[in-house]
Amino acid sequence: MPTRLFALATLVFSTLALALPAPEGDTVLWVNGNIGVTNIDSSAEFDLAMIDDLEQSEVKTNNHVVEEVTSYRGPKISSILEAVGAKGEHIKVIAWDDYVVTIPIADIDKYGVLLATHENDKRMTIDGKGPLFVVFPFTDYPELQNDLYYNWSVWQVMEIVVE
Repeated sequence: MPTRLFALATLVFSTLALALPAPEGDTVLWVNGNIGVTNIDSSAEFDLAMIDDLEQSEVKTNNHVVEEVTSYRGPKISSILEAVGAKGEHIKVIAWDDYVVTIPIADIDKYGVLLATHENDKRMTIDGKGPLFVVFPFTDYPELQNDLYYNWSVWQVMEIVVE
């Protein structure tokens, strides 16, 4: 009997550990597709507070549209994928203006790609590159300095679909 009780307790706690709270503020990011952790129907929705609660990282880099080295801060995309229990090889990133790219998760992991919320310590807004911006560390990895990776630097990110 104690073994059954332990098994039930383990199941309950592991299910709770996978719970993702519902956003309390306006949703700024929808994550869909091959994910195991959701909070609204079959998707995971994040408000800015939820994104800010993830481990934050910083990348100082320039890119094809910003010549000077600029500081970007936000969670690594891999942290978001981990939070939703993503299982896939690619993500499709969709911007508010319907721009869509597909990025291999292997590249996201290899280069520590950010989903930046801040540029030079200022929160990005929809009027700029925000509220979310895919940032590769171009300055640290010369092999990223080409049109393929520049095209994957999506700003005004709205949705991620795990494939």
